[in-house]
Amino acid sequence: MLGAAAIGLSGCSTTPQTGQSGFSETSVSQGNAQLFQQIHDALDAGEFGNAGLQLQLLREQPLEGADRVEYLLLSARLHILQHQPELAAAYFTQLNDGMSAATAEQELRISLLRAAWYESKGEYLSAARERDFLSGALEGERYDQNHARIWQDLMSMNELELLKWAEKIPDTQFGSWLELAAISRNPRLTLDEHLAAVRTWQQHNPSHPAAKKLPGGLALLEDLAEHRPTNVALLLPLTGPLEKTGAAIRDGFMAAYYESVAKGYETPDVNIYDSQLYSDPQIAYVQAQLDGAQWMVGPVNKMQVQGLQAQESLPMPTLALNYGDRSETEGTPDNLYQFGLAAEDEAEQIAEQAWTDGHRRALVMVPRGGWGERIFEAFRERWTALGGEIGEARFYPNVSDYNPEIKALLNVDDSQARYKTMRRLLRESTEFEPRRREDADWVFMVSLPQQGRMIKPALAFNFASDLPVYATSHVFSGVVNRQKDRDLNGIRFCDVPWLLETSDLHDSVERAVPNGMGGYARLYAMGVDAFRLLARIRQLEVFPYAQMFGSTGALTLDDQRRIHRRTECTIFRSGQPAQVADSD
Repeated sequence: MLGAAAIGLSGCSTTPQTGQSGFSETSVSQGNAQLFQQIHDALDAGEFGNAGLQLQLLREQPLEGADRVEYLLLSARLHILQHQPELAAAYFTQLNDGMSAATAEQELRISLLRAAWYESKGEYLSAARERDFLSGALEGERYDQNHARIWQDLMSMNELELLKWAEKIPDTQFGSWLELAAISRNPRLTLDEHLAAVRTWQQHNPSHPAAKKLPGGLALLEDLAEHRPTNVALLLPLTGPLEKTGAAIRDGFMAAYYESVAKGYETPDVNIYDSQLYSDPQIAYVQAQLDGAQWMVGPVNKMQVQGLQAQESLPMPTLALNYGDRSETEGTPDNLYQFGLAAEDEAEQIAEQAWTDGHRRALVMVPRGGWGERIFEAFRERWTALGGEIGEARFYPNVSDYNPEIKALLNVDDSQARYKTMRRLLRESTEFEPRRREDADWVFMVSLPQQGRMIKPALAFNFASDLPVYATSHVFSGVVNRQKDRDLNGIRFCDVPWLLETSDLHDSVERAVPNGMGGYARLYAMGVDAFRLLARIRQLEVFPYAQMFGSTGALTLDDQRRIHRRTECTIFRSGQPAQVADSD
């Protein structure tokens, strides 16, 4: 979602004619210029109540011409910043009708704000198209910010959407934007393949704005390829209780390694160590250094990762394959990076997706215990930050019948209790049809497959078949089973591209593993991305909006050097994941 800074692209004029008030002398009347500037300042400061009151005062005045346009612009911007895109729509309709009264500067700001409006609704194709259309009229910082926003919008679309739209508008500037974005959104490309594809695109589009200024850290690809590590240590639990976890990550890592070797690309030497054989990871570091390692990948154990967090420094850059507690991140070594399959990332993404889909009040079903509570807290923080509400949250136990929990969640028990009371008071038979609560428009569910297969039918049984259900990836076992999973039909969830998109590497690993990857498939994908991240971490670190599109999702790095994922969203149809229909 957009903040005030991003939407500020459509704020005060930055043209040479602009005075101290921030407005062109020919845009608004002198009488209102100061008030308009005060509203701008309030919006920039996040003082939405103050801005709203001042706009109310303006609404009562007879505004004409550029003053009227300015009032509509500010009103639309207020609603976008307040996560109310549906309320901004009416102002854009009026702006379209009154465009003849707008100055050239206001026309630019209207277009920029319209792009921000599309972004607030999750309509990234429309936003990027709007920004591309007006880019030729922008200069300086405005141009640079808009250039970066085009890329961010396109990176919010999936590869298939980009390719589809690129085919519809070939040989156009925007079509070329889409082609470049599709290259970067392809999770199957190695670093060398990505670099080669970008070079080819530049040769075919030498005068394109993105060819002159590569976005999203693409200009760094050549340097990354030249300075990738040549010797890597892989520290995993290959015996003991986490043996299968370690083996899956190792096999995914080495599958990506051998793929790189087979294609003739430069590939680091890899030495594998069993973390169970070392009482302290520091001892493993000593051995890895003696073997010439430049990077450490691992460990997996959470307590060991937290131990690394507590160190003042580490002997070499380290990609830990789990996350330590956030409360202990202060003073974390500068060369410690953390990567894993955090369910919290999925919860935040589902909150954003549900909001974009138009939902505003949620019911929540999560399992009891620390794991469920962590996921719920991540969801709650993001959902309420967007402006969403939670009607009720149920922390359910592991039972064989979820009907009582669902009844309580939907207030069906209260409906039946009222009926019994009414019947007792009237002392006669009355017609009755149980009803559920009507104050929620969707359900957020965290469950394993066997629980989801019982919860989804129980929702329908209790008159909630019309409520959309969104779930974390845990609802899908990772193995298609149409007969068992038909009870999950209609559930939307977000999962790793490794499971949802075919690739030669995925198929080769599936064939190589006895009985297939099964429930460990996501860990194989994590191993693949761990290998590929080694050459890309610098790109993620240097460029705030850079992403690596890998087998586990779109990967970004925060200021605490923790890697976050955005996965692909899908829906159960006929007992298996199916692509969600395009909204455009």
